[in-house]
Amino acid sequence: MTDALSENFSEPLLPANEAERLEALRRYQVLDTPTEIAFDRITTLAARLFGTPIVLVSLVDHARAWFKSSYGFDLCEVPRDNAFCNYALLTNDILVIPDTRKDNRFACNPFAISEPGVRFYTGAPLVTHDGYNLGTLCLLDSSPRDELSNDQKATLTDLAAMVVDELELRLASKKIAQTDATLLEVTQGVSIVTGIAFFQALVQHLAKVLDVDYTYIGLVTDQNDQETIATIATCAHGQIIENFDYLLKDTPCQTVLEKGTICCYPRRVQAQFPQAPLLASLNIESYIAIPFFDSTGAAIGLLGVMDGKPLENVQLAETLLTVFALRIATELDRQQTEETRTQMLIYEQQARAQAEAANRMKDEFLAVLSHELRTPLNPILGWATLLRSRLREPETTRPFDRAKMDQALETIERNAKLQTQLIDDLLDISKIVQGKLSLKIAPVDLISTIRSAIDTLRLAAQVKSISITFEPPSVSIKVAGDAGRLQQIVWNLLSNAVKFTPGGGRITVDLKQVDRSAEIQVSDTGTGISQDFLPYVFESFRQADSATTRHFGGLGLGLAIVRQLVELHGGTIQAHSFGEGQGSTFMVKLPHLEDEIMQDESRDERPVADSSTLGNLRILVVDDDTDSREFIAFVLEAEGAIVTTTASALEALESMKQCQPDVLISDIGMPQMDGYQLMREINTRFVSAKTPVKAIALTAYAGEADQQQALSAGFQMHVSKPVDPSAIVAAIMSLK
Repeated sequence: MTDALSENFSEPLLPANEAERLEALRRYQVLDTPTEIAFDRITTLAARLFGTPIVLVSLVDHARAWFKSSYGFDLCEVPRDNAFCNYALLTNDILVIPDTRKDNRFACNPFAISEPGVRFYTGAPLVTHDGYNLGTLCLLDSSPRDELSNDQKATLTDLAAMVVDELELRLASKKIAQTDATLLEVTQGVSIVTGIAFFQALVQHLAKVLDVDYTYIGLVTDQNDQETIATIATCAHGQIIENFDYLLKDTPCQTVLEKGTICCYPRRVQAQFPQAPLLASLNIESYIAIPFFDSTGAAIGLLGVMDGKPLENVQLAETLLTVFALRIATELDRQQTEETRTQMLIYEQQARAQAEAANRMKDEFLAVLSHELRTPLNPILGWATLLRSRLREPETTRPFDRAKMDQALETIERNAKLQTQLIDDLLDISKIVQGKLSLKIAPVDLISTIRSAIDTLRLAAQVKSISITFEPPSVSIKVAGDAGRLQQIVWNLLSNAVKFTPGGGRITVDLKQVDRSAEIQVSDTGTGISQDFLPYVFESFRQADSATTRHFGGLGLGLAIVRQLVELHGGTIQAHSFGEGQGSTFMVKLPHLEDEIMQDESRDERPVADSSTLGNLRILVVDDDTDSREFIAFVLEAEGAIVTTTASALEALESMKQCQPDVLISDIGMPQMDGYQLMREINTRFVSAKTPVKAIALTAYAGEADQQQALSAGFQMHVSKPVDPSAIVAAIMSLK
């Protein structure tokens, strides 16, 4: 080694990694610091072990060799060009110069030719854990010496390693102190704020203590099927700026989230992610970020740092980001909990308000009910008492003339009917609520229904000089329904119109076919409905005016009953009004019987055989609901089928023992045994039958999964309720 160095006079004096080596040296923050006993102990020990008058811990900077510890030497630094250690940087082995006067490299070295007259030099490199040579632990003597033995070299190498350990320990202690101070500073800066204020304070403090250009907190979002980072707090050059979004693809953020751990690119990050436009536009040189996670462990965002220069204190940055990523996740979780609590409070307040409103409505309804039931009783009781008194004591009281007697009886009759209607309304709504209202399904001519309702109310309309206009269509429009209940629907709408239309007003009734629906429209020129009350017009016990000064009587049940009756017939009802004083319009839509719309004369002349489309098919209808069962049976019998009905699956199985039907129509949801079980039992018990039963599931379970389950159970078709009569006939015909 010695001969080679002596002969190579022109050898360059800068290591290949000089820039990185100098950067590593500066990271230790040891240059120009006071002497420390830990290093002085090492140089003193080396002097004793090797018997040299001078021992130095020499750290070679860009223009000097600075001595952290010097034994037997007064200077604290020398120019790098004059430093023997400058040559030791070129190798990680011990450099030994037995005699400087025999080495051409030191022919003009002032420390060799003058004081202290160095003749012998040996230096063990101070190599850091990441491979950078910072300088030497060197021995100097004014007398030439022989080469070191292997044991001596090993001892000197160990002592040099001790120097490096002290440097590392010193750096670690400084970093711990710096980290503690920085953590305290940042923590104090964000401790009194929450929410968005916390996020903004955090990125500002991190940018300050790390001395970086950009810090930000971003959440992972999905926009147009592309993963995106949406920032919730961003600090640029010390200022909070508006949040922004950027695509995650081809960015270092994507790597961070995919790895699920902190990632650091202390320099040349653009070269590693050339497709990331944000890095280029901001001229970013270094980048470090860490993900944070939700309670399930899924990465939901990241805390990132970017700078236009290489990142100096990587360890501090990693520590701070690790600590505050957890704090961000905690704050986000706290925010979510707070939002949930706030939402629950809102729901609770709304529920309480609704309950209080319901209580008020109940109290108002009870007051109205008491008033409405007592009001007709007053004239009934009063006139009845007067009539009795006149009959019992004709001599002592003035007798009634014929006109007064008629007035009394008419008043009693009218109020008795009024009270009967009030009670009927209460009973109807009670049956509807309990699901006990039954319908007698049959074909109903709506023209006749409307005419009957008008005739019933014509006298009441004439008393107020209200005209009722109805121009029936030229063809009969029929629906499948309960004639009495359908007339009740029209009667209630007309009754309401008469009640709320002032004298001299007009009521118009219209009936027409629209597509596959029959539409009944009742319009009036009455008081109208306010826009605030219109959404509640069909609710039970709701009245636009429930005060004691209200102008119109009633329980507020009529329209609620109408809606329920319409829906039981498979129809819909809507109310429309431009506001108070603008009149109102009610439109009822009911499914019509497809083949029942025709000229009356043609209907009378049509041969009976034409209606027998099902041609004496034996059909078994199974449904625990009487109304549905009777309705389906009526429709099928009208089409020429021979129908047997049963109210349960068990009855159906008994019926099939007697006679196997051509078609089975079964409900699904039934007590004891549902339709699926029934179909499986049929397949098991009657599998040997020559002609297997064709089966249709007719059910209110209308989802796609329900359809698949029905087909899997053995049904050939799935038809959902409510069903149009023509649709069930068509379904049966498709199985023939």
